[in-house]
Amino acid sequence: MMLALSVLTGCAAGLPTADPGFPRFTPEQLHADGYPDPHHAHVLPGWTPRRDAAGREFGYRTVCDGPRWLDRPDVARAAGRLSLGPFTVDFDTAYDPCQIAPLLEHCEAALVDVGALLGLAPVGGLPILNPDNLDEYGQLTGQGPWRMMSYRDGACTIQPVPVLIARTLLPHAACELTARWLLDVNGCGALPLWLREGLAVYAADLGVHLNNYMGQFRPDGPVLLPPGEAEALLAAGPLPDPELDRQMHRRAQYSVFVMVWRLVEERGGPTRLRALLADVRDGDTPDTACRAAYGLDLAALAAQLDATQGPEPIGDAVQSRSPHLPGAARDGAAPEKRTSDE
Repeated sequence: MMLALSVLTGCAAGLPTADPGFPRFTPEQLHADGYPDPHHAHVLPGWTPRRDAAGREFGYRTVCDGPRWLDRPDVARAAGRLSLGPFTVDFDTAYDPCQIAPLLEHCEAALVDVGALLGLAPVGGLPILNPDNLDEYGQLTGQGPWRMMSYRDGACTIQPVPVLIARTLLPHAACELTARWLLDVNGCGALPLWLREGLAVYAADLGVHLNNYMGQFRPDGPVLLPPGEAEALLAAGPLPDPELDRQMHRRAQYSVFVMVWRLVEERGGPTRLRALLADVRDGDTPDTACRAAYGLDLAALAAQLDATQGPEPIGDAVQSRSPHLPGAARDGAAPEKRTSDE
């Protein structure tokens, strides 16, 4: 009992030092404000592009400003192809490049933010295919629109960029994709799926959206799944019944999001997470790295983080919120207009 308590509170001798700013939110703040979602700030009045340490603008609205091409010297442009840093996106030439550029812009910002969260750097490049429309996306991936991308073997097919923009999900998709790619190319594929997929949706700040999706399913009973069931669903291909696949995929994603939320927010912050990932990248077995970072192996850690045990991080404040509004202002506000299947 003493060992379990020391691990839970971050006081076990020999573990990496916990981040003093974590948890970032009190239970009362989460109950009032819901999960954080910083990925809609660019639609607010007065927003301006971010700048790096050298004062250079990067990220959204730095390749194109609306339909206007900005001639950034580090962006490669060819017919049906744009490249920025490690990211290259291919698309039909019927698209204007400025329709596709926001994906690269958000990926550039995601590489900064997600890379810092995980403590991982890019290795090589990431090719991304933008299909012509959702029908082609489904034909190429076998997936419905509730699955934003198909990432496999270092390459990605993503939903059409204009569709993700209309669904207010493009910045989230860029972060989720970047997290999956960084984990993959840094040798973290041996980590359990709950952790890899949970990190991807946690890094993408998808909590507000995922909780909103659960509203349709909550009347039928508990929505969260135990780790084994969530992993089995995430590892399998799409279920034959599209409606069942939509429900179970989203429930599995929310379940592993809750697990990783508890891991990072309640167990020492990103420092311990980065230590675990760095050890795995450098050749340690996942269980060895987990013991060094958290004081127990991955199976025991998963059991303690089980999303079905205890209340959700936002308590019983599971009402739908508008993700484009900050904090408690989301509560009860009219939702943004979206295309089908938000």
